[in-house]
Amino acid sequence: MRLDSINPGDVVRVSIRGRVFHALVRGSDPAGLQIEPIERGFTQRHVKARDVVEHWAKGGRPRGASARAVNPEQRSLDDLFDH
Repeated sequence: MRLDSINPGDVVRVSIRGRVFHALVRGSDPAGLQIEPIERGFTQRHVKARDVVEHWAKGGRPRGASARAVNPEQRSLDDLFDH
């Protein structure tokens, strides 16, 4: 698998000598990926491209995007809550 599309924070499925586990990507270097295994019992902290079986990108909204664009013509409900 090509590693150029894998970023820190993504999840990968890794297979090393028949042992398959999921890991969180912490970073990359020229030789492969730095990972943190999610499952217990795995101590591997570095994998090569050939060890990565599947990849899931971190989803969500891009950083810096506003939560929701507000229409300036929309009426506020603040006057309903005045006591």
